[in-house]
Amino acid sequence: MQRTLFNFHFRLSTFMWIAIAVLTTNIAQAQESVVRDWNEAMLNAIRNDLARPNVHARNLYHFTEGIYHLQLSTEGGAMGTMLSEVESWPDNPEALIAIQNDETNFDHAVAAFGYRFIQLRYAQSPGWSFTLSDLVSAFIGSTNSTPSALLNSSPAAAWGWACAEAIDSAYQLDGSNQINNYDNTCYEAVNDPLDVTEDATCTDPVEFPNRWQPLSFGGSFVDQSGNETFEDVIPFSGANWGNVMPFALDPANATYAERDGCTYPVYLDPGPPVLLGESSETQYEWQAGFAHVAVWQTHLSINDSVVIDISPRACGNINAYPSNPDYLYGIEEGGDFGTGYALNPVTGMPYPAQEVLRGDYTRVLAEFWADGPDSETPPGHWFTILNGVTEHPQFDWKWEGKGESLPPNAYLARAYRLLGGTMHDAAIAAWSVKGYYDFVRPITAIRYMLSKGQSTLPGVPSYDSEGVPLIEGVFELVAEGDPILETEPEALGTVKTYRWLAGDAGSDGEFGWTTGCAWRPFQMPTFVTPPFAGYVSGHSTYSRAAADALSFATGSRYFPGGVGAFEVEANSFLAFESGPSEPFELQWATYQDAADQCALSRIWGGIHPPMDDIRGRGMGVQVAQLAIAQFQEEMEQVFTPVICPEDIDGNGNVGTSDLLALLAKYGEDCD
Repeated sequence: MQRTLFNFHFRLSTFMWIAIAVLTTNIAQAQESVVRDWNEAMLNAIRNDLARPNVHARNLYHFTEGIYHLQLSTEGGAMGTMLSEVESWPDNPEALIAIQNDETNFDHAVAAFGYRFIQLRYAQSPGWSFTLSDLVSAFIGSTNSTPSALLNSSPAAAWGWACAEAIDSAYQLDGSNQINNYDNTCYEAVNDPLDVTEDATCTDPVEFPNRWQPLSFGGSFVDQSGNETFEDVIPFSGANWGNVMPFALDPANATYAERDGCTYPVYLDPGPPVLLGESSETQYEWQAGFAHVAVWQTHLSINDSVVIDISPRACGNINAYPSNPDYLYGIEEGGDFGTGYALNPVTGMPYPAQEVLRGDYTRVLAEFWADGPDSETPPGHWFTILNGVTEHPQFDWKWEGKGESLPPNAYLARAYRLLGGTMHDAAIAAWSVKGYYDFVRPITAIRYMLSKGQSTLPGVPSYDSEGVPLIEGVFELVAEGDPILETEPEALGTVKTYRWLAGDAGSDGEFGWTTGCAWRPFQMPTFVTPPFAGYVSGHSTYSRAAADALSFATGSRYFPGGVGAFEVEANSFLAFESGPSEPFELQWATYQDAADQCALSRIWGGIHPPMDDIRGRGMGVQVAQLAIAQFQEEMEQVFTPVICPEDIDGNGNVGTSDLLALLAKYGEDCD
């Protein structure tokens, strides 16, 4: 594996904007924190690895588990309370005393843990040379020493190193198939691959249009992270991920379903997607859902003249997700029906309007949330958001927004642990659904419908009940006088599609009418859609789960200052093509608003229909509820003080007040 020259330069430029996407109005100087530093080292390792968000979510979970326990040891917390799977957690009283009594020793332990854990999980990554260089620099920065020198002189460092090995070893058999590079244990695609290197001729439609179709890239594939793999067909990544040991999800509550000779644990089952050919009603919904994607793609055109307000005064503030997508999405205008906010709850002032071209806004969204080359992938992206929040000058280091402010290490260890567990379970839940239902992506579904013709006008030669619905400006019949007939006279009466024509960087957003079946999403030419089933959207599940976790950790739904923002520069932000035409800011009042925007970006980007999105968001809500409850329970186990049983009123003393408290309860019903 190697990085192409194009993707190497793309990697560097993308890294810059991803790394600074801290999503705040003003960025303060970050408080020193070894926990924060090694979280960044972990994110860099992800940026240099393959695009496999489920794997990275698992690694982040295990990484944050170790860091959290190292931090607990400095606070007198009960070590090992959560490490039920780590039976060989190293027992080193000398090291424990050292990190409790000396901050330098704690830095040594965290640095050694981080270095060794990342080495164990990412030494085989295609960008390992980048990662190793980052690790050495981070280690020296944290300890003023090299790993080999420090391990021989610092019991704390040796203990941190041993802790990393213990965690990695403990989870080798957690159902992920780590020892075999996370290969699927039981799954075979039912459809032949789609060759995306050639324009579709409409002569060979997919055999099973409700099922996922792998893609063929002609022997060389540059993945979402910018890594070139010399493979023709990329297999389903994580088809059996429902077998992985979760954080808070209960395997006893999963649905165990059989398909194609494989057993799939399905968590938080949202029910099956609507299917083509099952009934007239579901067929209509199937066709309408994927046509919705094609409609929204037209909003990305540089010729789209619609101007919209993208500020919190006009966007966001959705309090419930309806089961019927028709009641959430603006199909023609795009976006959802969020009412926005009259006032900034922090400042008490109205949010200023921000009017931008819809074509600029939608293209930026598609790329910003795509988590493409050199990104942290969706689960890691939310760690960058959390880091940006804690760097805001108005951020208060109070856990849940209550009590006294915590030191940065203590706060971040808790927050990372919660977010890590949440992202891990979001991956398990979403991929358990993806694996079992094995549902089709838009690139396959839309091409299939185009291969059939149109489904609106019976009696017309191009009619087929499984064709595309005719939609003005999107899917139309080629009529007499159509300019297409000048070069394709045989196209009279067939369906034409208004679509994105580009595919190479710097293409400048070209849209136009074409015949045939070569519709494609707004994505990199070498990565037109992720290598796993669509239903449900992983982005939607991750993002909504993360948003609720951040709300809990910070004690507020709102970004510090009442607004999070990311500055977008004109004609330099987009990587797939030039643009946007004007500078603007992506803005969100709440973490949930950011998550909702992320979910919408996947429809505009051509990766998911609304059905994948809305059910993924609903699953994200459930994942967060379970993860937060689990974390609260663990916190109570770790930090609940042991009091004398005679101290009835819990004031730390035994005296008259306890007697009075006892007498006050005398005679009450014990039920």
